Amino acid sequence: MECVFCRIVRGEEGSYTVYKGGGVQVILDKYPVSKGHLLVLSEDHYEGVQEAPPEVLVRVWLVASALARIYRVNLGAPGVNIVTNSGSTAGQVIFHFHVHVIPRWTQPKGFWSGRHELSDEEAKEVLEMLKPHLTVIDEYLLSMGIVGE
Repeated sequence: MECVFCRIVRGEEGSYTVYKGGGVQVILDKYPVSKGHLLVLSEDHYEGVQEAPPEVLVRVWLVASALARIYRVNLGAPGVNIVTNSGSTAGQVIFHFHVHVIPRWTQPKGFWSGRHELSDEEAKEVLEMLKPHLTVIDEYLLSMGIVGE
């Protein structure tokens, strides 16, 4: 079976895309643990963090860091988790390098507790909430000489 994230990057499968540029795509997690749970995908396919070359790692982590800044500084989230899973034993389900950015609006009962299916209503709310702040991503990428789309 072909990689679902590769199909999303190519536009062959639907997703709620927050940002696309600089070799990365940011989408809403289909089963978020909190409102605004995002996935930062490498546009190129690598099984996990251990296979991605340094230039890809830099781009993905820069974007994840920019999103953490948006959530913490611009939107007032008290906390943000940034995590990647490598291997099924570590919880990786989709074997395409990606990083989770999880805003924490309240103290979670467990790291992955609260998972639910993303509704269209919640997706639209998150997209509208993030939209005015996405220039932060471009600023981060430009600071490293990386040009977005």
